Amino acid sequence: MVSVERAPEPRHPAFIYDAIRAGQPYHFRTKNPLVHNTINAGVTLLLLLGLGVTVWLGTVVNPWVYVPIAAVVFGWLYFSLFILVVHEASHSMYLVAQNRTLHTWLNRIPGWMVATVFAVHYGKHWERGHLEHHVRPLEVNDPQQFNTSIGRKLAVGVAMNVFVPGWLILERTVFRTKRAGGKSSSSPVVLVAFVVIWVVGLTLSAIYLGGPVALAGFLGIHVLTAWNLVKGALEHGGALAQEKDPYFRSRTSLFFGRQLLMPFNITLHFEHHLNFCVPWYDLPRYQRDLRSIVPASVFRDMINPSPWQQLAGNLGGLSAESTQLVSAASQ
Repeated sequence: MVSVERAPEPRHPAFIYDAIRAGQPYHFRTKNPLVHNTINAGVTLLLLLGLGVTVWLGTVVNPWVYVPIAAVVFGWLYFSLFILVVHEASHSMYLVAQNRTLHTWLNRIPGWMVATVFAVHYGKHWERGHLEHHVRPLEVNDPQQFNTSIGRKLAVGVAMNVFVPGWLILERTVFRTKRAGGKSSSSPVVLVAFVVIWVVGLTLSAIYLGGPVALAGFLGIHVLTAWNLVKGALEHGGALAQEKDPYFRSRTSLFFGRQLLMPFNITLHFEHHLNFCVPWYDLPRYQRDLRSIVPASVFRDMINPSPWQQLAGNLGGLSAESTQLVSAASQ
């Protein structure tokens, strides 16, 4: 008797494969390089201009008013630059080119430049590490599994990052490597470069632009790291980590003002994990397409209109109805 091998059962429900394919028309490879690069380079220049204007205001605005407000503005601008440049570059879609080698370096160079400014090893933590995060999110080898605190732990983390000078370095090195499976997101060379960049930059700012500018710029780093904790909690916090299928370990958050507080559609995270080759400006259109593909129950579980509930850890993973649908669609 001839034995017939059975085709392996799909790992994911059938609608997930349809959802992934629905993102292909938006793939960065389909973009006109001139248009795509103009969008991203143009927005980057606007962010840099924003940094320049914020610095200039420090020379004319009362320091007691300027420092706390500018620290938040600096933090938002740092955060935005990191998302636009480092995150998009890690997916090879910050800048695009027909030539593969040129394409690689158009992303690698700006990715390294911006990541190093914030004490992050781009190659280890983003060019390689972020890919691992997408393949096996929140698993033991995911270098970005630690940015998922919720509830009281999240509140404490935000407070420590905002109010304890230098917490960024301690958290990313000493404390992270002491955790089980913990890995630093940096390296000695990158940390030295980070210190040199900021010491020189802040010293020159204090000398030529005044102490308030230097102080606000320094405090902005702490605002950035706190903002990043909130981002991680919205994306992957809570019971999502327990989902068997990695595609259901990411949640999208829709709320008033999200485009400002979480720029470049970074909160459209369920969609981003379904197909990470869709540029940030096409994610809303991709989400609209998914509404006719993903079952309504699953969509309700993954698309969250209550960010405070997610941050507090009050939201679970898939509901019983969605779990049943996913199980049936995986047969």
